[in-house]
Amino acid sequence: MVKNDRKHRETPSSDRTLHGWNLSLLSDEILEWAGVGVTILDPAGNVLYYNRWAEQNLDREPEYLGRDVRDRHRRQITNPRFDAMLALFEGGRTEPVRYVARPYGKTTILVTVSPIIVDGRIAGYSQIVLLKDEVQELCRRFDESGRKSFEQEVLPHGT
Repeated sequence: MVKNDRKHRETPSSDRTLHGWNLSLLSDEILEWAGVGVTILDPAGNVLYYNRWAEQNLDREPEYLGRDVRDRHRRQITNPRFDAMLALFEGGRTEPVRYVARPYGKTTILVTVSPIIVDGRIAGYSQIVLLKDEVQELCRRFDESGRKSFEQEVLPHGT
C-alpha cells in the first residue's frame, strides 16, 4: 500500500482543474495525441493500454493487452530491475523512476515510470517514453539558436 504523502493530500487534481471542466471527458484523446509513448499497466504489470505513438515507435501489439509486460522484455536482467522498481512503489515511493534503455538494438529511449495512486493505493503504473535522438536533436537546436529554430518552424515567417 502507498502512503498518501503530504504533497498528494494538499494538491488534489480538482485544485488544478478549472471548475466545471471534466478532464475525464478528454483523457483518452489526451493520451492518444500526447506526442510521447504512453503505456498503462495494472498493479501486477499487465498491459492495459498503449497509445498510437507507442504502437508506432515501440514494441506494442494488440495481443500484449492483458498480458504481463515482463513476457515482452528481451534481456533477462530487465525483469529483476522491473520488479525492484515496482517494489519501490509498493514500499511507498511516489516519485517517478526515470531511466534510459536500449531495448530494440539501436533505438535508445528515455523512460519515466510512475505509480497511479487512487485512494492511497496503487491502481497501476504509467510508462512515458521519449526517443533519445529526438530529445537530443531538440536540445542541440536550442543550444545553437535558442528559440529561433522553434520560431522558424512554427510561427508564420519566423517572426
